[in-house]
Amino acid sequence: MTNKSNILKSAFIAALISTGLVAAYAFHPAKTSIELEEPQVNIAAQQYEVKSVNCNQVCAATVKADEYSIYVEYALDDGSVEFLDILNVVRHGKTVNAHIDRYEIEKINAAIVGGAE
Repeated sequence: MTNKSNILKSAFIAALISTGLVAAYAFHPAKTSIELEEPQVNIAAQQYEVKSVNCNQVCAATVKADEYSIYVEYALDDGSVEFLDILNVVRHGKTVNAHIDRYEIEKINAAIVGGAE
């Protein structure tokens, strides 16, 4: 009886380990060919400087962040940024696959509001 019990325990443990591995893979899938060719760069700068602004109904601006130029589209509403879209991020004349987190976007918004006319 104990031999059968040990086999069942081993099978149950193996099933748990397999389930754990499948779940881990599901939450971290393999990288695509584009991600392998162009790894994602996290943008974080001490300071953001608005270099150029062109406004009609919606504004387009170039924001400088260290060696990166971030091209954005935004709209102002009573002195604050209503929305902001990142159009492109360029480094040394080439587009990069960039990630800009919420905190950095808040810093870009502050630079835009500070430089808005």
